Amino acid sequence: MIGNENVNNIAPRLALVLPCYNESESIDYAVTQLMALIQELAKEGLISKDSYLFFVDDGSTDETWAVIDKFNRSNKAIKGLKLSKNFGHQAALLAGLSEVTKHCDAAISIDADLQQDPLAIRDFVIELRKGADVVLGVRRDRGTDGWLKKQTALGFYALMRIMGVNIIPNHADYRLLSKRALEALALFPEPSIFLRATCLHLGFRVSTVLFDVSERQYGQTKYSLTKMLRLALHGITSFSVVPLRIVAIIGFVIFLSSLGMGGYVIWHSLYVGDTIPGWASITLPIYFIGGVQLLCLGVVGEYVGQIYKTVKNRPRWICEHKLD
Repeated sequence: MIGNENVNNIAPRLALVLPCYNESESIDYAVTQLMALIQELAKEGLISKDSYLFFVDDGSTDETWAVIDKFNRSNKAIKGLKLSKNFGHQAALLAGLSEVTKHCDAAISIDADLQQDPLAIRDFVIELRKGADVVLGVRRDRGTDGWLKKQTALGFYALMRIMGVNIIPNHADYRLLSKRALEALALFPEPSIFLRATCLHLGFRVSTVLFDVSERQYGQTKYSLTKMLRLALHGITSFSVVPLRIVAIIGFVIFLSSLGMGGYVIWHSLYVGDTIPGWASITLPIYFIGGVQLLCLGVVGEYVGQIYKTVKNRPRWICEHKLD
């Protein structure tokens, strides 16, 4: 195990974890670029010569697994794990990190399309050897994003801050975890884990590395707007009770408003005497209160859903094949 006290004297065995879904067109490029980088860093003495790539096929429907298997037959530094179905990016990433924990001194997660600049891996390793246990890759800018994606991403981070979730803006899942950080991560049993916040929650020394994002070389992105919104919702319900507090505040405000309105109606009936019930004064409050109730039930329902998934204790992923 690598510890902060001797990390400067040891060339760590590095595992590069690449979750992929229908990325058969990108894997050849990823292997070429990353294996050359591993060899270069090993020659410089920054990492061990037995560092390796670990692909996680998240239930792809194309030839992704066949391509991974082909590379594994010719080079044992290329390993892989095939999940039985599409469990989602976070589950695939966590499956890869879990598998490499016992067979590396540090792991770096990076998307298989290599839009995240792989040359930043050198800086990740340097920060590791300085004693950092968690090294986060942070985008320099969002110049390569379209207008909609850029605005939704900025809105995502702003919403997280409002909800009290501790995450680093413009950090996705490009990060390095030391061995003890990986072992600590394995202690989190929840089935739906939000890694961007969980890695900061570990409490170990954190460092950041800036990197650029390039245009995608092959294929199309698999991370749709729907998946981004689902990730945001999951992040909020996993790490924040602010929505529940907002529901409580809304309920209290409506309760006070109802008391005030009730007092006004009683006063008007007793002292004015010309009260004529109107359709608007009856239906509008009913619609308003009913809508707020449904909203509050929806928020509470999201948390109940998280509890429901947790108590079932179903496996976070199921392995179909593994290549060592």
